Amino acid sequence: MPRLPHGRLNITPDALRNTRDKVADRTEDVALGFAMTKPMDTRRFDFLFPDLQQDDSNLLPESPQTVENLIELGHAMLDPDDDGEGDSEISADYTYFGQFVDHDITLATTSASAQNLLVPNLAPLSVEDILETTTNIRTAVFELDSVYGNPARRQPSPNRAKMEIGEVTTLGATAKPQLRPPGKDDFNDLPREPRSPVKERDRAARIGDHRNDENTIISQLHLAFLLAHNKLVDQGNSFRKAKRILRQHYQHIVLYDFLKQIADPQIVDSTIENGPQVYRPEEHEDEFYMPLEFSVAAYRFGHSMVRDAYDFNLNFNRSGDRGTIPATLDLLFTFTALSGQLGFGGGAERLPENWIIEWENFFDAQGGAPRSKARRFNTKLVEPLQRLRDETGKPLVDSPPSDAGPGRISASLAVRNLLRGYLLRMPTGQAVANALGEQVLTEDEIKQGAASQEQADALENGGFLDRTPLWYYILVESAVRANGQHLGPVGSRIIAEVIVGLILLSPDSILTKRDWEPSLGQQQGKFDLPDLLRFAEVLT
Repeated sequence: MPRLPHGRLNITPDALRNTRDKVADRTEDVALGFAMTKPMDTRRFDFLFPDLQQDDSNLLPESPQTVENLIELGHAMLDPDDDGEGDSEISADYTYFGQFVDHDITLATTSASAQNLLVPNLAPLSVEDILETTTNIRTAVFELDSVYGNPARRQPSPNRAKMEIGEVTTLGATAKPQLRPPGKDDFNDLPREPRSPVKERDRAARIGDHRNDENTIISQLHLAFLLAHNKLVDQGNSFRKAKRILRQHYQHIVLYDFLKQIADPQIVDSTIENGPQVYRPEEHEDEFYMPLEFSVAAYRFGHSMVRDAYDFNLNFNRSGDRGTIPATLDLLFTFTALSGQLGFGGGAERLPENWIIEWENFFDAQGGAPRSKARRFNTKLVEPLQRLRDETGKPLVDSPPSDAGPGRISASLAVRNLLRGYLLRMPTGQAVANALGEQVLTEDEIKQGAASQEQADALENGGFLDRTPLWYYILVESAVRANGQHLGPVGSRIIAEVIVGLILLSPDSILTKRDWEPSLGQQQGKFDLPDLLRFAEVLT
């Protein structure tokens, strides 16, 4: 029962209010229910560069033609051939660790839903409407809210300090592609609800953020965090202490492993050492906020890293061996409950055992070197991301033209990113570069970084060479200024400033505890993503 095509999850303000009302109604009938129900707090979104909103020259031109030009540009970002020539030096798993991080710090209520992006005569919202309708449900301070928040469950007594783990479905096969990977036991799935006629609950993962069951790689990564917590409990730690230890090691991975790979390491080091210079939420009126330029534009760089197929395990890989099948994005979405149905037809009750991941296909078990690499950062997205699916699992098609204007390319993630940025008043890349004091890309550099002649033509025809959409600018800056190996100066500054700033706000922040060092890795003072997977005993 598929129900979530990639990029289509939106929580509207009305839906959030209705949920709050239902929770309130239910707790009225339960003695002390008010004391047992955690309040549904939200945090603000706001602009990192609010002054840029005062001058229309810092924004894309407001016109129906701009919308059509953005659609044309997004359509030109299709890469039909993921042939490996555009590899970065980053393990492919960091694509999905980046998604895990995103889900841990942002879950937005927004009026920028997919349906709203496709209306005729699309126009930017006012600043007041954006700030009123866009809020963040996540705590956002890197405390693994997505792992420990409701509806995640602990194991029943006497192991209440442990997190609940799910069992896989046994197939009992003797040949590929239905074999269980060697060394894997039954407990290799997320905990799930039983089958239900209510599609939102049908085999839904009981975890702190249901989006972490969107594809099989991120669901297996989430499982690794649950297993790591349980191992800390096995070592004699209480639930609260295990949670604090895991949170702090997670922050260390984000700062010193993930961030230094995706952004310019010098910018990262400077931001950690000197603190954020632009993102200073403690000085922004009287409350914490999440920057829109980060969540709507800069942090969407990861879409360019996605491959169309992966070497997932002994059954699903690109080896061409007898009985094996490439682990395509379509399959990775199908074998989940959130965006697939745990298989074909009626699907399975739980993850089939032949879909347990082998992290050895992503990392060298000893050194952590990447075996399967992410794509280089550039202005191309693989073909599956340009043909998203609807809630029934069927491919979306272009909406038909109407009297109000031509049809919208509703199936394209690139188009949606560009239109969402337009709707939410993202400043141009040039305006943000100037605001940061960074060297602005020239028109020739932007044309040079375009991935095809079709893209270059769309940029020129749309007037985007001197007023470039921020998301596209960050991708093309990476291609031109960093050879696609990491983000360029503007992207690096926004990402580093916000991530470091959020970790500084965490009650368990390792940046405010100067004597803190990781203790779970194989080398003193070092702890990266492969170390976490080894500690969780899912990487040999």
